[in-house]
Amino acid sequence: MKRLALFLPAFALIVATAGPLQAQEWPSHPVKIIVGFSPGGSADQFGRLIAQELSDALGQQFFIEYHIGSSGTIAAGLTARATPDGYTLMVGGSGPHITSPAINPNIGYDPLKDFTHIAMIGADGFVAIGSPALGAKNLADVVRAAKSNQGPLTFSSPGPGSLGELLMLQFGRKAGIELTHVPAANSGLMDVLGSHIDMSMSGLLTNGEQIRAGKVTPLGVTSTERNPVYTDIPTFIEQGYPDVHGDTWFWLTGPKDLPPDIVEKLNRQVRLALNKPNVRAYFEQHASLAMDADVAGVNKFLANEVAYWGALAKANGLTVQ
Repeated sequence: MKRLALFLPAFALIVATAGPLQAQEWPSHPVKIIVGFSPGGSADQFGRLIAQELSDALGQQFFIEYHIGSSGTIAAGLTARATPDGYTLMVGGSGPHITSPAINPNIGYDPLKDFTHIAMIGADGFVAIGSPALGAKNLADVVRAAKSNQGPLTFSSPGPGSLGELLMLQFGRKAGIELTHVPAANSGLMDVLGSHIDMSMSGLLTNGEQIRAGKVTPLGVTSTERNPVYTDIPTFIEQGYPDVHGDTWFWLTGPKDLPPDIVEKLNRQVRLALNKPNVRAYFEQHASLAMDADVAGVNKFLANEVAYWGALAKANGLTVQ
């Protein structure tokens, strides 16, 4: 009995401290990062980059799982409904969290309230590319082609409700031409190469190789200034469309109510990764933007983006039912 009495206080101490110790040990098994877009695209490239960095830093595998479709909203819905234990994360993006909710009141989740937004990863500038058959060298050529054709020109994007679709439709309205959106895999790049679709509006990361090879014609970038890697591609602003601009941001997010200690740990590790020489070199080589922000800064930035694009969509009557 004396031995048992000595053992019981020690056992009680173990039980009392088990919860905090388990929290400190996160992650204790592999962590899933959901990507809602095709392999090889911007979200996938940023996701794989940060998954490797987190795997190296935290000693557990962070792996990518694809749930492709509806401009990333399928992936976002799955993430919003996931258990908030830190083992299901997502590469959040402008499409599923900003532009799609702006035009779809029935999307099924709140882009701010139903998620725990953790850390910014990076941004990819958007570029409009033209097919070989279109023959356009710039936006003025696109307008002339649209006005001389029997029917509207076609374009693809990362998906319905994506930033690419919103920007291209805005260009069409400002130019006074009709453009028809055609959803296609991998932003329609292969369809544009084959001249089955006239144009595409998607990330430079997706289109860079084909642009450098001269297989597609870059018509304009949507950043406010020329991209430092693609200095020969003019902006939409330069070509007379000051209201057509925006970059597609990606960040690490998860379901609402993630434990604050996990959120802070992830935010810290992502920010450390973004400052590593190899990651900085990757961003420079691929003309990607980076943002160093704490958790409060991440949420303030995203709240402003949701408000801006929501107001723009409403002002232009963009909505789907």
